[in-house]
Amino acid sequence: MPTKSVDEKTQLSSEAAIAKIRTLLPQFKSAMLVTHTSTGELHVRPMGLQGDGSTFGGVLWFFVDDRSRKVSESAGGAPVSVICQSDEHSAYLHLTGTATMVHDRVKMRELYSPIVKTWFPRGLEDPHLTLIRFEAIGGEYWASPGGALQVAAAFAFSLLTGHPGKGGEAGSLHL
Repeated sequence: MPTKSVDEKTQLSSEAAIAKIRTLLPQFKSAMLVTHTSTGELHVRPMGLQGDGSTFGGVLWFFVDDRSRKVSESAGGAPVSVICQSDEHSAYLHLTGTATMVHDRVKMRELYSPIVKTWFPRGLEDPHLTLIRFEAIGGEYWASPGGALQVAAAFAFSLLTGHPGKGGEAGSLHL
């Protein structure tokens, strides 16, 4: 008889998965973009999330320099991951998907904010400024809406009952 996993997760699909991501994304200011080198090694770097996460529809955008390694490692629908963490909100998100380069000035103007000038001092006039379009296909999330208080309650529960406490919710996402 199969045993129940101690870390069972909620399974969210389609619109329910997108809705969950929409509630989580505004808690993150940046993400770690994970690509693969030509030899199969993982390459990870921080990236600023662009746009309004509460309107997420399956796509995330990142400004990049078209001469950077992340462009060649993300070309042509390459598999990539995006990892977000907010200790302040006790929220964590891992998305898997594909990436493509998009040189769309209209989209760049839509997503542009003054902080982009930190990496691109010429702003939208920089000829090397382009976008990575990340299309999510799935992922996982972990969240403790009550933050440290909820974790403390789970700890107390564990001490009193001898059973593992539940510090939040976790789930798999299938877009």
